[in-house]
Amino acid sequence: MTKYKRLDNETDEELIYRICLNKDTIGTWNDVKDILNELLNADYGESTYRKKFQAFEKMFSANQNRFLNSDERLIELNNKLNDIRKERIKLQTANIERSRIDRSESRQEMYYEYVGKMVETLPLPQFNTLYPDIRHKKEYLVTLADIHYGAKFKSENNEYSPDIAKGRLRYLTSKIISFVGSHKLNTIKIVSLGDMLQGILRLNDLKINDSSVVKATVEISRLIALFLNEVSAYTQVEYYHTPTANHTQIRPLGSKANEIADEDLEYVIGHYIKDLCLHNERINVHLASDGKQYIDIPIFDYDVVAMHGHTIKNIETSIRDLSMIRQSFINYLILGHYHNGKEIPSFESNYSDMEILISPSFVGSDPYSDSLMRGSKASVKIYGFDSLYGHTETCLLYTSPSPRD
Repeated sequence: MTKYKRLDNETDEELIYRICLNKDTIGTWNDVKDILNELLNADYGESTYRKKFQAFEKMFSANQNRFLNSDERLIELNNKLNDIRKERIKLQTANIERSRIDRSESRQEMYYEYVGKMVETLPLPQFNTLYPDIRHKKEYLVTLADIHYGAKFKSENNEYSPDIAKGRLRYLTSKIISFVGSHKLNTIKIVSLGDMLQGILRLNDLKINDSSVVKATVEISRLIALFLNEVSAYTQVEYYHTPTANHTQIRPLGSKANEIADEDLEYVIGHYIKDLCLHNERINVHLASDGKQYIDIPIFDYDVVAMHGHTIKNIETSIRDLSMIRQSFINYLILGHYHNGKEIPSFESNYSDMEILISPSFVGSDPYSDSLMRGSKASVKIYGFDSLYGHTETCLLYTSPSPRD
């Protein structure tokens, strides 16, 4: 009995387990009971210690099995941790993408709000009576491309500045009003084909620009809205604004062309024109859907698409290529960007050709085009579309008055 004593700092459970573990050496369970009752100063029956020892043994066995299978459990836990880690990375990636989109949208909204403080809705013009709303066999589309507002230069055959651009827009307004009157048009469609601003694509643009980009953005938005406002005094105006171009791109931190496609001031200009014309019921401003580089223009049953053209790699195959992307056939693709008017038949449809119609530039030739020995007069085109035969008429309007005018 004397050799069975409580060890230093030994708990009751540890004492019971140690004594019961030596049961075979001690004798019977009654002998174990007598030792433990004396050591614990208790009065339990032998079954109490026996059952407690059995419980200890079961727990030890269970823990031993877990220990023996610990490698498998570690592998299983590592796999679960990897799965959790992957899901966390997916969530982080989604959050990063969402943050990028939010930042882009927020920048546009902040810019929009900032410039918005500088513009007000235009007063309504003195409206004339509209021509009767008869079903014309023709519809007319005015293409306004490459204004490059803000630029100031003098080239071999052309001179340009913000003041000259304003004068040209006034002259163009009178020409279009005359066109509306001579054709007795109840409605005319006008599309902007991009490059409204000179922008700052390269450092030498700083030499050409006559004002800041923000100021130029406000002024061109207001000038185009005034132009539409004055034309609306004589006819209903359906205005379409292409969403992207190259000169209106913002290219921060040395980013490359089209690398940050969302940073495009055409978005801002289009929305301001819409705001400025908000209360004029004779003007409908149409903007492209988010994410698109082009805008659809409904003309009879033809599928007419307009875009700037800076992302097109091959003009001759552009209708086919864009039709494949859209998964629908395009009858007419209207482009700016090239500063020289062209009409390129592409395919044949039922009663007309499918054509690529390239508009000349409003700005005209400049020092760069002179260096390439290429260029054309500052002008816009009005395309006439027949309800049956499609594009059948082209009217060229020079935006720079000649001495004879």
